Amino acid sequence: MTFAANFHFGIDLDHHSHDLLRHDGKTNGLLQRLDEGFDLITLEDGFALSAGDGLDAILFANWLGARTSHAGIVAGAPINFLEPFHVSTAIATLDYVTDGRAGLLVQPLEGNRAVAARRATGELNGYPENNNSALELDFDEAIDVIRQLWDSWDDDAIIRDPESQRFIDGTKLRYVDFRGANFNVLGPSITPRPPQGQPVIAAIVGPGDSILPTSAVDLAFLRASESELLSLVRGLKSRHPELRLFADIGIGADEPEKDTIPQWKSDVETTISQARALAAAGLDGIRFLPRQPERDLALLADHILPALRDAGLAQPGHGSTLRDRLSLPAAVNRYAVAAA
Repeated sequence: MTFAANFHFGIDLDHHSHDLLRHDGKTNGLLQRLDEGFDLITLEDGFALSAGDGLDAILFANWLGARTSHAGIVAGAPINFLEPFHVSTAIATLDYVTDGRAGLLVQPLEGNRAVAARRATGELNGYPENNNSALELDFDEAIDVIRQLWDSWDDDAIIRDPESQRFIDGTKLRYVDFRGANFNVLGPSITPRPPQGQPVIAAIVGPGDSILPTSAVDLAFLRASESELLSLVRGLKSRHPELRLFADIGIGADEPEKDTIPQWKSDVETTISQARALAAAGLDGIRFLPRQPERDLALLADHILPALRDAGLAQPGHGSTLRDRLSLPAAVNRYAVAAA
């Protein structure tokens, strides 16, 4: 198939997966098989869930990143309730831990999650009001300043010259002075520019979402029913032609998502046909959403992925960084260009 080299497969993991994978010696190298088989692994953050706080995705991502060598590691963060400066440095650090495989899954909390987040943080200044326009503005501004901070060090800012005792060229640091509606950020970052320059930024998008990705987002995971998916793809492609699009597919027909996203039907041939149809429709990949790790992770690694590989769909990823694997352009430093 002509699209095989550019069609990708991802998987979403949660804290139950961590409990399973940290005892990987008992699962016959399952983590290694997932790492070798998938182009990216996403970790959604569990802050302000209705059942109580869950997974800290960035901490899990660093644990996972140090134990993998192939798959991109995309960590979630509720960016309208965390300080953008700290999110920026955390993802930059993850990019160093993974040698350029890091990504940030921006999770804009809204509705009941935003109410729960405000309750968890207390009445502190700097958080948006619980209405869509304020939450969307905070979301967009957070992405903007996170990207500015990643560019606040030139690639050659680190000297490491013990003879002259110069380790940083201060003229290669860019002083960010961001003033937003609810927060201000002063730079530069305390972490050098990430290996990718700009780690991949991803968002989850569904029909009718009040907060949609802007041109600052590189990758969208589409959470839509089969009947809504193609129209969502056409709309996003027309507005953001460079955006990479993955369809979310659930594993386990007994899960709550069964009415809102396509499901794996326990039939590998159907999955192959489904993947071919999605690629032909202009999607760039599939993200599988397992919800019973003990059952689903081995199923994906040992049955679904090998079948997709045999069908010519799942090919080894090209490039050592996540940006390369997704065929995203090299990230040019905005400040270095301006200085030139």
